[in-house]
Amino acid sequence: MFLINRKMLSSLTVVATLAGFSGVATAADSWVVNADESEIEFTGTQLGAEFEGEFESFNATIVFSPDDLAGSSVEVLIDIASANTQNADRDSQIVSPDWFNVAQWPTAKFATKSFSQIAPGKYEAVADLTIRDVTREVILPFDLEIEGNKAEAEGTVTINRTDFGVGQGQWSDTSQVGDPVNIKIEIEATRP
Repeated sequence: MFLINRKMLSSLTVVATLAGFSGVATAADSWVVNADESEIEFTGTQLGAEFEGEFESFNATIVFSPDDLAGSSVEVLIDIASANTQNADRDSQIVSPDWFNVAQWPTAKFATKSFSQIAPGKYEAVADLTIRDVTREVILPFDLEIEGNKAEAEGTVTINRTDFGVGQGQWSDTSQVGDPVNIKIEIEATRP
């Protein structure tokens, strides 16, 4: 696994194919993320009050064609230590052993297994999400708009943090920190 700061992500070269997919991708299927216009945000609750945060460092490898969903793939590696909730106490706890345990598991991984089109411009991605040492299948519905060599995708998925072992010991009680966490992605990418 490798990480790259969002500011450097725009210069990332996208890998043309990923192992495990039968389709043969072409250069036209590869996309480079515009880091300045892309975000991975999350929303949770603490003591009944909603809070928002963002992962400021992540890497995305995207091979996608609406005409070849079977040959399309996305892999995102998220630097957990880059979480920013605008609260220093909360941000320091996020990386601790009771929460994400960044010393042992510094990244979370989202890797697609399949795509399906639901309606024009609307898709679902079935993916494995790995947080800490737990991998669970998730379904991410997303809207996609492609105009020429520019693509914009936006989607939201809700997970339960305790399904991934996030919040150990006293924090496994969801009365202080809620279990559901909404993860929102906004990705802007261009063909290289």
